[in-house]
Amino acid sequence: MASVKQRVDPTRLFLRRLGMFLLLVLVLFAIRAVWGVYAKASESGTLRDEAEAQLRDLQARETTLNASIGSLESERGKEEALRQAYQVGKPGEGLIEIVETTPTTTPAPPPSRFHWLSSLFSWW
Repeated sequence: MASVKQRVDPTRLFLRRLGMFLLLVLVLFAIRAVWGVYAKASESGTLRDEAEAQLRDLQARETTLNASIGSLESERGKEEALRQAYQVGKPGEGLIEIVETTPTTTPAPPPSRFHWLSSLFSWW
C-alpha cells in the first residue's frame, strides 16, 4: 500500500512532470543546436565550392599570364606587343586599305514574255 501512496503523492507527481518538461526543453534546445550546425555545414560547403571555382579561375589566369610573359621575353613577342599597344609599323611599311567596290550599273532586268510584242510596236 505504501508503494501506491508514493505513486499518487502530489509532490512526487509534480516533480516527475517538471522533470519531463525540463527534459523536453533540453531536447528542443538540442534539436535547435543540431539544426544550426547543419545550416553552418551546408553554408560552408557552398562557400568551399565557390572558393574552389575561384581557385580554378585564378590558376587559369596564371597559366595565361605565364604564357604572355614567356612570349614577351622574345624579340618577336616584344615587337608584337608594341605594335598592338601603339599601332605602329616598321619603317618602310605601308598601310593596306581594302575597299569593296559597289557596282555602278544596275543589272538589266530579265526579259519578259512579251518582249517580241514591244519590238513590233516600238513606235507605240
